[in-house]
Amino acid sequence: MRPNLLRGVAGLLLCCALPALAQDAVAQEPAATGVDFAADPMAPPPVESLASRFGARVSLRAGAWTQDRELSSDTLTTVASLRAHLAPRLSDELDGFAEGWVQADSARGSRADLVEGWLRYASGPLELRAGRQIVVWGRADRLNPTDNIGGRDYTLLVASDDEQRQGPAMVQARIGAGTFTFDALWLPEFRPIRFPLEQDRPGIALLPDERVRDSGQFALKLDRSGGSFDWSLSFFSGADRNRDFVASAPPLASPPGTRLALQQRYPKLRVYGADLAGAMGRFGYRAEVAYTEVLSVDTPFRKNSNIWAVAGFDTTLDSGWNLNLQYSLRHIFDYQDPRLIADPATRAIASLSAAVNNQLDATQNGITVRVARKWLGDTLDFELAAITYFETGEAAIRPRLGYAINDRLRIAIGADVFVGPELSAFGRVRKLSAGWLQLTSGF
Repeated sequence: MRPNLLRGVAGLLLCCALPALAQDAVAQEPAATGVDFAADPMAPPPVESLASRFGARVSLRAGAWTQDRELSSDTLTTVASLRAHLAPRLSDELDGFAEGWVQADSARGSRADLVEGWLRYASGPLELRAGRQIVVWGRADRLNPTDNIGGRDYTLLVASDDEQRQGPAMVQARIGAGTFTFDALWLPEFRPIRFPLEQDRPGIALLPDERVRDSGQFALKLDRSGGSFDWSLSFFSGADRNRDFVASAPPLASPPGTRLALQQRYPKLRVYGADLAGAMGRFGYRAEVAYTEVLSVDTPFRKNSNIWAVAGFDTTLDSGWNLNLQYSLRHIFDYQDPRLIADPATRAIASLSAAVNNQLDATQNGITVRVARKWLGDTLDFELAAITYFETGEAAIRPRLGYAINDRLRIAIGADVFVGPELSAFGRVRKLSAGWLQLTSGF
């Protein structure tokens, strides 16, 4: 580990340890100061009351991955991070929330992000919220065709996939009426999904990603929850969080031998979606579907309009195992096989773009399986999740095992395994298959 990284990790440890030590000191020796805070309004409030007043929580994570997530040559990667959030209650009608993190790893140094930061006004059936927000749409299990609002960072080394989410800035208005709620969102900020990207392709110059400035993005959703089954209808208009690869002539300053330039771009979309979920006896069921209309100029590299549906069920067996099974179907409109393009360079980039967007075939079929079980009073939990697509023969497999040592300390171990041909979404990142171990103190 580099000296600068060591200093950064030490700083993170100190930043996290000081508040924890202060809280422990207050909790273990409340009378040591000799001051009655309730009787002396001029006395400074204890650390615990400040943390409670502002909803402050801090978490420290340390871990190791056998491979980074950047398609680089880095293998064993050590990670330390500090994650914190605030949830102040300003009045009966006004509150807020903020969450961010700072992370240092031996492959890339340090980075930070504010994933959420918003204020909310709520009065009766009306709720207004402004700022960066994580909004997750869809009732299917992890495969969500209607989830088009927020971004993710798949290069971030974290044990929980949910911690890869990034909220864009937006203004959200919600009106509730009985079991119905209606949401309207305006999204002036664009935060894309960040994928691992191979930096060194022979003969190819990698251009900076397209910068999206679209203040006209918006989304609408009508949701009903609380009846015999729950359902929603949604609409999104804006830039695609997933990217296309686009090829162009290389810049004049490119190294000798550079044949073309590659850039990630984000086409404009309109997405019409619906979902539902309910229960029949011991079985839960869910379904979700979205029609995506791609509006950008048609090129060999652009994804096509498509319809994507996911449906499945879950149940808990008498033995305590929870089983979740889903079927995924995606159909591409105006399909043309990119592997049949005559020009080799165009064919290679168009095929890569189709592979990462699950559009190599006119129709794609797949299944997801997830089994989970808890033991020892829910302190030990195991999960095995897998997804496979039949046409390309690719798959991703993710086992996880976690143990809560006590109320504040948790250890988890797991792996991410990707298999399939090189020209497929999971096969392209086979070298990112890795095992990992993470220790978490705090939330």
